[in-house]
Amino acid sequence: MINNVVLVGRLANDPEMRYTSSGTAVTNFRLAVSRPPRRDAPDSEEQTDWLNIVTWGRVAENCAQYLDKGALVGIEGRVQSRSWQTQDGQNRYSVEINARNVQFLESRQEAERRRGARQERQPSGPTDEPPAEADDEFGPIPEGEDIFGDQ
Repeated sequence: MINNVVLVGRLANDPEMRYTSSGTAVTNFRLAVSRPPRRDAPDSEEQTDWLNIVTWGRVAENCAQYLDKGALVGIEGRVQSRSWQTQDGQNRYSVEINARNVQFLESRQEAERRRGARQERQPSGPTDEPPAEADDEFGPIPEGEDIFGDQ
């Protein structure tokens, strides 16, 4: 059987890095990947898929250090699903991409230009809105080094 995925897209959020109890880095982010319009419906619009990405070890550390929202990347990995139960007893299910390789597809100058343009669009000064609460959509990190058994 084959379970291999190759994607090119932009980060939908800044990467979030954590460590397992044994000290292994794990970084999560969402990737926006465009899907062209359907050929049989010429008036249809391009669609975007929002995919959960998880990276481990040195790849995770590099992603957390060098990537940010909007960065263009290539991902090579595999699709996986998992389920867990929240502390309040609700069952959760997630499909995600376990990325073995992450290629940075923009130059340092392009990344700095993109960051500068994003900062110019952000309103200056404090706002009255509280910061958004982090939604732990990725679930708890288990005790083991690699919950998927390939690291």
